[in-house]
Amino acid sequence: MTTRNESAPLVVYGTDCSYYTGKLEAYLRAKGIAYRLEPFNERNMRRAARHTGVIQIPQVECPDGSWLADTTLILDYFERTRPAPSITPADPATAFASRLIEDYADEWLWRPAMHYRWSFPTTAALMSAWLAEHVTEQRAPQWAKRLFWRRRQYGTFVKGDGVTPATCVAVEAAYLDTLATLEPIFASRPFVLGERPTPADFGFMAPLFRHFFCDPAPGRIMRERAPGVHEWVARVWNLRPERVDAMPTPERIPDDLGRLFATIAEVYLPYLDANAAAYAKGAKVVTYDVRGTPITEPVKPYRVWCRDRLRAELLRLENAARTSVERTLGADATARLAQPSPKPVENLILELPLTAPRQPKPVDSWWRR
Repeated sequence: MTTRNESAPLVVYGTDCSYYTGKLEAYLRAKGIAYRLEPFNERNMRRAARHTGVIQIPQVECPDGSWLADTTLILDYFERTRPAPSITPADPATAFASRLIEDYADEWLWRPAMHYRWSFPTTAALMSAWLAEHVTEQRAPQWAKRLFWRRRQYGTFVKGDGVTPATCVAVEAAYLDTLATLEPIFASRPFVLGERPTPADFGFMAPLFRHFFCDPAPGRIMRERAPGVHEWVARVWNLRPERVDAMPTPERIPDDLGRLFATIAEVYLPYLDANAAAYAKGAKVVTYDVRGTPITEPVKPYRVWCRDRLRAELLRLENAARTSVERTLGADATARLAQPSPKPVENLILELPLTAPRQPKPVDSWWRR
């Protein structure tokens, strides 16, 4: 293993149409961390999984031979090891609020992002053609590869994740409500929590950049309904460390995030609880209510782990910060999150960086074996 060299570029295994790769790239650009995007293929994904134990993108190979996985953990890692310019609010309550929003944007908006990509013919045709062209290890005619990817992605991430004729209105509402929530915020300030980006912004970049901004169907909706959100995507992508360093850090949770936190309290946290309860019972699927619409999807162990990390961060807050969070999120929702999961998930990604090859069989992106 070579010595650490911060000037050498990271190798980011991902794609330039990927949900989480876009989030990570935006962060690395804002921090001024050099990287090279290496398009994923079956060979380098197998190699990455041998080191991290997870089959997912993006994954990062560092110049010294160590590895990084999971975008939230990667952001945490670089905030510790390359803190300037920091995107983490110094105020503990604001930092927790930012982390909660990041988790919500990362996880809850995944389904509508996939729905708008693979349920709409124009976008599905475009992206299946992109995958057919760029995943070169598959040996088949282009038309066959396009058909494979279209069926595979729709079956796994749309139909297989609870999107049906009965639920698609509720799924699309998650995107439309996000635009309606964020548009007035960006009319008054450049970023979610203030004058400087935080993890909340990079969490929203996951769905809002490479999917909702770039894909034809949701991109048209964004341009027509929320030009301020459209502008914000470009603003975050255009961040540079010298600009971030000159921006004032948010010192408190803004007062105008009620609609966003109401959605987290009324929809997202109950879903996390239902998923955790189903996981504890050994169930394969979970059914829960989204403002009157029942949705059934696979149980995701990874999101139990996400919930437990949020809970641990909440419990570490001192009384004044906890009170501030309760005022923002609501006492009932805060108390709900403070309750332990019935069956915690084993932490499959230990402290970064990862330096020793993993021996167990790799898990998928939802930590299912």
